Amino acid sequence: MAGAFDFKPYERHVQQGMVDGAYASGAFTLIAAGPPRLLSTPIGNLGQEALTFPIGMIQNFSLSHNRQFSRVFELGSERSYFVSGRTVGQLQLGRVMYHGPSILRALYAGFQSKSGKSVTVPAFNALQKMADTYAESVNKHDVKIRPGFNNLYLNLASDMFSQPIGLLIKTLDSNENTIGAVYAEGCYIPNHTFSTDSQGLLVQEQVSIQFERIVPVRTNMVDLLGDAAVGISGSLFNNTSGEK
Repeated sequence: MAGAFDFKPYERHVQQGMVDGAYASGAFTLIAAGPPRLLSTPIGNLGQEALTFPIGMIQNFSLSHNRQFSRVFELGSERSYFVSGRTVGQLQLGRVMYHGPSILRALYAGFQSKSGKSVTVPAFNALQKMADTYAESVNKHDVKIRPGFNNLYLNLASDMFSQPIGLLIKTLDSNENTIGAVYAEGCYIPNHTFSTDSQGLLVQEQVSIQFERIVPVRTNMVDLLGDAAVGISGSLFNNTSGEK
């Protein structure tokens, strides 16, 4: 990328090295539910497919952070200082219930009750084995209040939702190369909305999620755009224009 003092708006883009047609969009972003903590989870020989459960039919997604700051002034000056405070993050998911599990069921796809007579069971077979493997890292809570049956979980008052989950957020470009991924740990759901109307064709769901922290996930990702591409394009342009 060119330096801030090497600014030539008629000659080149500010961000150099961009490839036409390689871009990120919602079509290449995946949200998947998993265990509450990523690094403390013994994956073993289960395979990556057993770690998270992709949540389909998501229509909108947002992630935001709020960081507290205290501004300190002093007598005899117009200047000020900032004292950094805590950071709080939250997620918003909007989804159409087309067919299959509701969003609360999908988010808690890997949860299993403690007792043998489970109020709820994992949504797919690999998680049955995973739940046993996670005995030391996941609280296998014995649910007292049912969240629902089968596909439809609507009772947010269930004590099952007092147990945390995790969310994997992965973004690809249009060539299916990974741009990056993060994992939201310690996720809880304080709000859930399930709505439709007499003129509507769809059943819509909305959840707000608070998480404890975001953990970066190392992947085989696209390299950052460096100065090499800038140097090539800049030198070619300069030679063509007669500059040296």
